[in-house]
Amino acid sequence: MILAAAAAVKHFQPMTIVGSAVILILTVATVMVGLRPLAQAIRRREEEYDLIFRRGLLLDISPRLITVGTALIMLVLGFMGYAISRGPIGAGIGGAIGAFLPHTMIRYLRRRRLRKLEEQLVGGIQTLASGVRAGLNLIQSLALVARDGPNPLRQEFTHMCREYEYGISLDEAMVNAAERIGSSDFRLLFSALHTHRERGGDLGETLDRIADSIREIQRLEKQVQTLTAQGRATARWLGAMPIVILLILYSFDSEGVRSLFVQPTGNLILGAIIVLNILGFLWIRKTIAIDI
Repeated sequence: MILAAAAAVKHFQPMTIVGSAVILILTVATVMVGLRPLAQAIRRREEEYDLIFRRGLLLDISPRLITVGTALIMLVLGFMGYAISRGPIGAGIGGAIGAFLPHTMIRYLRRRRLRKLEEQLVGGIQTLASGVRAGLNLIQSLALVARDGPNPLRQEFTHMCREYEYGISLDEAMVNAAERIGSSDFRLLFSALHTHRERGGDLGETLDRIADSIREIQRLEKQVQTLTAQGRATARWLGAMPIVILLILYSFDSEGVRSLFVQPTGNLILGAIIVLNILGFLWIRKTIAIDI
């Protein structure tokens, strides 16, 4: 009997070595194949961070610093998810949350700043028109907004005036500002100013017409937001409902909920719930996204 056990051990050791070697080769191959797409994804994300921070928010923050911070948040939340669920599915959920949370917060800050800029634009155009009617040229009127306008509109006009002072043509500075801000209202303003510089005309009247057009566009956008408020609320509730239901079920049957994170069948069910919930959320957001 001892000899049979020894023979089985001797037969098992080569199989274990071969299996470990196969797993190692597959792991290395997976890393090698996925390394380049991962590097490209990180590079695209850093380019987006550079556009948001240095050009959108006018902050001198290194995109690589944000990438490193995102990786640390992924590790921390992944470890917390594993500690709570005692399984890999919790670690995966925590890592996914850590990957999307900084990006979501950064895009939220950019959208909030863009919303403030668009709200302040009509007042800035009226200041431009007042400066032109007072006898100032276009450059002096832009400097007037850069000096007396509210933030963040004043920051954008100050940046544009500094580019002009450093030798960049005004048309190019306006194009840079339009690309940096990323708003159709600002593109409309700068396109109208560029056309006026080429063809001439009454600049004060042109600015008044632009202000009226932008005011009407913003009124329609607010009306659309009011009409689609119920759909947005439905999307938010749809995203939060699985978590609420899990918490309610956990108060009644903690073992059953815990099995979703531990057992393979529970992992499949939980993964299907997450995928279907994300698809429903995106479908509702796509339905209520109306571009004016």
